[in-house]
Amino acid sequence: MQLREQVLHAISTGSLRPGDQLPTVREVATDLAINPNTVNRAYAELEKDGTLSSRRGKGTFVADLGAQARVKKVDRLADIAKRALAECRAFGFTTDDLIGALKRQREV
Repeated sequence: MQLREQVLHAISTGSLRPGDQLPTVREVATDLAINPNTVNRAYAELEKDGTLSSRRGKGTFVADLGAQARVKKVDRLADIAKRALAECRAFGFTTDDLIGALKRQREV
């Protein structure tokens, strides 16, 4: 999950752009000292949702998402908001508390 999030973050910040090639499963596994199956699973999930595309014998690339990227970005923001709200509720905060905190952050 962390690897998937890192790839999505890199795409959303522009560090990875459509057409960019990702390191091989073996390279990522070695660099991060994790099981290659974990990397393969993350790449497969990202390919399944259309974020990445694999070309046999060529490698794994960031897909050209176009308008779909904007929809994914909005969906990603909704996921972030859900997680933030869930964490706030777990600590006894309300939705209004979260909104107030976000507004204060904008002022900083």
